[in-house]
Amino acid sequence: MTVPLRPAFFILCALALCGPAATQAQPMPAIEMADIPAGSFLMGACVPASADKQRRARDEFMGRPPAQPACQPEEEAFGSASGPEHAVRVRAFQLGKTAVTLGQFKAWLRAAGRDDLLTEKFMQANRHGDQAPVVYVSWHDAQDYIRWLNQTWPQGGRWRLPSEAEWEYACRAGQPVRYCGSDDPGAVAWHADNSGRRIHPVAQKQPNAWGLYDMSGNAFEWVQDCWHNSYKEDGMEDAAPADGSAWESSCSFRNRYFSGLRMVQRGGSALAPAFGYARALVRHHAPPKWRGNDRGLRLARDPHP
Repeated sequence: MTVPLRPAFFILCALALCGPAATQAQPMPAIEMADIPAGSFLMGACVPASADKQRRARDEFMGRPPAQPACQPEEEAFGSASGPEHAVRVRAFQLGKTAVTLGQFKAWLRAAGRDDLLTEKFMQANRHGDQAPVVYVSWHDAQDYIRWLNQTWPQGGRWRLPSEAEWEYACRAGQPVRYCGSDDPGAVAWHADNSGRRIHPVAQKQPNAWGLYDMSGNAFEWVQDCWHNSYKEDGMEDAAPADGSAWESSCSFRNRYFSGLRMVQRGGSALAPAFGYARALVRHHAPPKWRGNDRGLRLARDPHP
């Protein structure tokens, strides 16, 4: 089956749709991808250095006029976890126009016989229809799904999760906006204040400049990276890669609340407030085996070699 290519998008069909397996009763739905151009951007929040914070505190204590802040207070509010701001160069890649939908995910569940995932909690979380983003998906579940895609896709798969840098770069789409496509969260995101506290079908809100829907809100999305407390941790030589690749080293994590391996989630959800969750620079994390009622995924794909 030949599908015309539209500018900036590829309509991709799986072997189950285009090959001999097309006789199956329930073929896999198409996956629509956007071409993301190569480029550079400043990733993360501007976080003032410790010396700047101390100087500001002294000026305030002594009643002196404060110096011009190096960072905007709005960005400082997100703390060190979303900083420091740093330059990243990203190579061209493809990213799903929407999050993976329940209908797309069901194709894997059927083909792989993964009835073990069809728990009462999974089915309850995914009661919003096949066009809604699949949720209650762990990072490990996402990797299993991607592995199946790479095994069944014609001409090689090249499917993967995006890196955190790729995700934020695609979210921002070359624009200085707070959310993924707008300064107004209501225009681009389903969040706790406009969603009725439920997940919605994909692509109902305004896309960003690169045609990506729901990068802010609706469902959190796993990325490939493991969690670090910031992009450059104190006392460590290691730092977030500047080439846009996933940060997968020094992954052991510990603080007063959690310890062990945790993976990064991005984008916010229909169940969470917009400001602290759906902003372009905000980061969250969870263990790779954790499943949540608003946790899903978006596919990335490498271009043809």
